[in-house]
Amino acid sequence: MFSFKKFLLLIVVAGGVWLWWHIRSDVEVALVEKPIVGMVVPDVIETDEEILEIVDEETEIRTVEASERFFYSQLDERLQEIYRQLRDGVAHSDEEIQIETDDAQEVHDIYRLILFDYPEFFWITGASSSTVYRWSDGRTYIAFVPEYGHTGTDKERMQAAIDEVVEAFIEDVDPALSEYEMVRAVYEYIILTTTYNLEANDHQNIYSVFVNRESVCAGFSRAAQLLLNRLGIFATYVTGFAYVPGISDAPVPHAWNLVRVYGEYYYLDVTWGSPNFQDGSELGHSGIVYDYLLVNEEKLFRTHTPAEGLVLPVVTSLRHNFFVMNGMFYDVADEERVLEAMNESIQNQEDWVAFKFATPELFQEMRSIILEDLAPQAARNLASWYGLESVQYFIREKENLNKITIYWFYE
Repeated sequence: MFSFKKFLLLIVVAGGVWLWWHIRSDVEVALVEKPIVGMVVPDVIETDEEILEIVDEETEIRTVEASERFFYSQLDERLQEIYRQLRDGVAHSDEEIQIETDDAQEVHDIYRLILFDYPEFFWITGASSSTVYRWSDGRTYIAFVPEYGHTGTDKERMQAAIDEVVEAFIEDVDPALSEYEMVRAVYEYIILTTTYNLEANDHQNIYSVFVNRESVCAGFSRAAQLLLNRLGIFATYVTGFAYVPGISDAPVPHAWNLVRVYGEYYYLDVTWGSPNFQDGSELGHSGIVYDYLLVNEEKLFRTHTPAEGLVLPVVTSLRHNFFVMNGMFYDVADEERVLEAMNESIQNQEDWVAFKFATPELFQEMRSIILEDLAPQAARNLASWYGLESVQYFIREKENLNKITIYWFYE
């Protein structure tokens, strides 16, 4: 069960990494000794599927089943009812949503979960206010007022622009791709089309990614969540803190994704894969950093810490990690295999070859062997095979990632 009391969302700007929540919970208590006309408390609660249909008609975005919405699934039946009423209201941009309860904080907490579960709702700013009213018979209700950043024709225009881009991407994805390949396609697409920019407009929502093409971690992660859901792959939004080794001395607020591939959970951080977020020039001309494409908690939690109170699954698998899938992951010292990988990359005229090691100890063991023996051997092969009098190559080490990357120059 999700713990509301422990769940904290923070607004911090620090060290070049900005996670903006802008959640304002203005709770005003007003004792109104009369019934309020228009209070929305249906006698029969609609099923989740029925409400999802209403939401999808409004947003024109197909998504995974509502029951797969990560934070919704953690609530009990009573809280799910409140969740659905709030979700239905913001889907239609209702100015006020009336909930029969006397716990305003509970309503605000549930509203935050909707922001995490529904990246489609780009028109929500995250700010909100509420007033508690009491009937003459003692019953109470919350008049909840969401703040909308975009409404009317402005919202319609932005929705149409988002839909055009999203539909074009979905249509371009080969349905025969594996789940891993689909996740990689989303990861690469967002990185290659979006610039990390703290000053970007609408940078907390998907419009910044799909239309403006510049965003921050919130926009990156929400866009990945939406595209993966559209492809039928479970993905949710995770908040917490992270520090960039060599850049930030202390953790700063951050957002990333939890995804499920072939029944196994992984973490995905599209923002940290962006070349202009940190130095990503190491991986070929694309500049994509693949270290955060489907990793487990042992790898990610070296730098990332989920927000207190988040109930997350245990994430241990590396089966579909980028380096594992591409034969670049090493859990034993295998000099022959490392040299073979270098030679193969040179024969294919590839710009780089990477080696990711399972432990810091293995990294240290192989580091000297690669730098002093194997890389020079491969460089001599490059010179011989391409008739060069001299060879240049560059080695980049990332000790915090247990990774060594070698760049070849063929001229």
